[in-house]
Amino acid sequence: MSGVSGSTPVNISVILPTLNRADSLREALERLKAQETGGRFTYEMIVVDNGSTDHTRRVVEALQPAFPVPLRYVYEAQRGRPCAVNAGMAMAGGGLFVFTDDDILTPPGWLAAMWTCFQEEHPDGIAGRVVPLWLASPPEWLGEGEMRKLGQIGCVDHGLERRSSRDGRYCRWVGGNLAISRAAVERIGPYDVCMTRTEDTEYFWRFMDRGLVVCYEPAAVVQHKVGAERMNPEYFRRWRHREGYYLAHLIPWKPFHLVTIMPLWRARVTLNVLAAWIRSVVTRQPWLTRFKAELLVRQEVSVWARRLQLWPQWWGAMFTGRRSMCEAGVAHGEAMRQEHIA
Repeated sequence: MSGVSGSTPVNISVILPTLNRADSLREALERLKAQETGGRFTYEMIVVDNGSTDHTRRVVEALQPAFPVPLRYVYEAQRGRPCAVNAGMAMAGGGLFVFTDDDILTPPGWLAAMWTCFQEEHPDGIAGRVVPLWLASPPEWLGEGEMRKLGQIGCVDHGLERRSSRDGRYCRWVGGNLAISRAAVERIGPYDVCMTRTEDTEYFWRFMDRGLVVCYEPAAVVQHKVGAERMNPEYFRRWRHREGYYLAHLIPWKPFHLVTIMPLWRARVTLNVLAAWIRSVVTRQPWLTRFKAELLVRQEVSVWARRLQLWPQWWGAMFTGRRSMCEAGVAHGEAMRQEHIA
C-alpha cells in the first residue's frame, strides 16, 4: 500500500468517511483543525465522500484554503463505509491511520494522545474512548450503564486505565475513534466490503486472529453525537436485526453446514437466547430485562434467516467453483484501492 500526500511527509493520516452530513462534517472539521501537535508529529486530513448528494464537497473545498494541515477530498462512489475507509487508506501518506466520523467531536489533545500511545506502547492498533453527547434528554432506561450493555450508539468506554490486548485484556474499538498502523494494514489487508454494519468488529477480530496488539487509550477521548432517533426501542430492534444479518457473514462455512446451516455451538446459543426470552416473559420480569432478551432473539432470528439465504450460494461455490457475492465484493474493493493508488 502506498499513499501520496504531497511533498511533505506526515506521521498521521486522519481518515473521515462521510455521507450526506455536510453540516455535521463542517463542525467535525472545525474541531480537527485545532489539534495540538506540540511539534511532535505532523498530520493530514482525508475526507472520503461516500456518494453524498448534499453540499459535502463544497464544505470541504471552502475549508481547504485556511486549513492548517493538508485537507484532501476523495470521492468514493461505491456505497458502504468499508469502501470509503479502503479508499482513504489507499490515499493516506502517514505511518499511522486514525479514523473518525462526521458525527464525532474531537478535543485539541486527541491526536496527541493517539501519538503518545503509539510511541510508548508500539501497538498495531489503538482503541480510543468514545462517550455520548446526548442531543436530547435520554429516557431513564437508557442511562450510560445500559448504553454500554445495549451498544448500537457508537460508544465504547473500557474505563480510565490504559490497557493492552497483549495482556489478554479486551480492547474492542468502534469506527469513530481508532488508529491502525500502516504496517498492520499491509499485513491483514483492507476492510471487508461485505461488512457494511459490523465492519469494525470484523476488522478487530481479524487483528486478534493474527496476534496483533491493540491498546485502549482513555486519554484519546471523543464525543459521539447521539440524536433522539437513537433513543427509542424501535431503533434498537432495527439495529439488532441488521447486526444479525452481518454476523451471519462472519461465521465461516464448513462442508457440514450444507446440512446444519450453522455450527452446532451457534444452535445452542440460539436455544439459550430463546429460552431466556421466554423465561423473562412468563415470569413477568421488568420491561428492560424482557427488552434486552427480545433484542438477542431478534438478532438470532436474523442470523439464521441470512444463513438460509446464503445456503444456495455456498452450495454453488462448493460444487461449481463459483465465487460468492462476498468474495466478488472484496475483489471489487481491492480493484478500487489499486485504482486509487495508481
